[in-house]
Amino acid sequence: MPLAQNSIGTSVCPPNASTLPPLFPPSLKRTLLVAIPARAVDSAGAYPVSVPGASAASGPASVSVERFRADDGVDLVLTRRSRGARRAIVVVPGLFTHREIPEHHALAEGLLDVADIFTLDVRGHGESAGAFTWGVREPEDVAILARRLRREYDSVGGVGFSFGGYHVATAAARFRVFDAVAMVATPRSFFIVDRHFLLRGILRSIRAVRRRRSIMRRFSLPPMPQSRRPSATEIVPAIAPTPLLIVHGTRDWLLGTHHARELFARATEPKSLLLVEGGSHAEGMMIAHPEALARPLAAFLDNHL
Repeated sequence: MPLAQNSIGTSVCPPNASTLPPLFPPSLKRTLLVAIPARAVDSAGAYPVSVPGASAASGPASVSVERFRADDGVDLVLTRRSRGARRAIVVVPGLFTHREIPEHHALAEGLLDVADIFTLDVRGHGESAGAFTWGVREPEDVAILARRLRREYDSVGGVGFSFGGYHVATAAARFRVFDAVAMVATPRSFFIVDRHFLLRGILRSIRAVRRRRSIMRRFSLPPMPQSRRPSATEIVPAIAPTPLLIVHGTRDWLLGTHHARELFARATEPKSLLLVEGGSHAEGMMIAHPEALARPLAAFLDNHL
């Protein structure tokens, strides 16, 4: 059943919400920023990875663009890829990316061997309305979507890239909506980066960006809210007993592997750590190291969903 506006319940009551500091909505002043190109002439080096032995339904997938409404009335857009599986995976892209980049197309095609895939544009990104709230409202948006999917599917997993990993982890810890969680290249704390993003890392990404078409997506980011939100290191201990996979590339051009190691140290069992040798930052691993990322990720989700 397609997701329609107002079709998702607005009340999500976590059993353990008291274990984390509250999130406060900020006063937002909308600021429009330039976005990156959306579609690729080809796959920009990213390609689907099949997972032998995965138990999802086989055959061609149906693809639909759907939307739902957040608690505060903001319309959010997602792409559903379905083969009629009984399991679902919510994928949340990182900051300054969106569901239509070729890396997410390739990842979704690979994960279809495990479950139906729902790739979400968070607020202020891609085709979703509103302004990005720096992790204040986004986790609840993710939780609303996951709670809705639990009515259709036997189990639901969550995968988040970079800042998207924060949204997924917080939704898992506060709202208990996922049966398995994967955080890919998630910073241990806000705005802690280890390398200048305009140097070697961005140069390695220019080739993929230039090979995309000129269709643009806008991003709307307000100033950073003053209210305190829990960091990822504060959140991960509360994800248990949901299985957690933490993934990081050893050549991440923005965040060192110590982010993943610290998150792993703070998390409680069941937990796993995957360091992708030579892997870049977040979705960038789907360009040069797609199998090294997608196969273990799919195997983890197949095992726990």
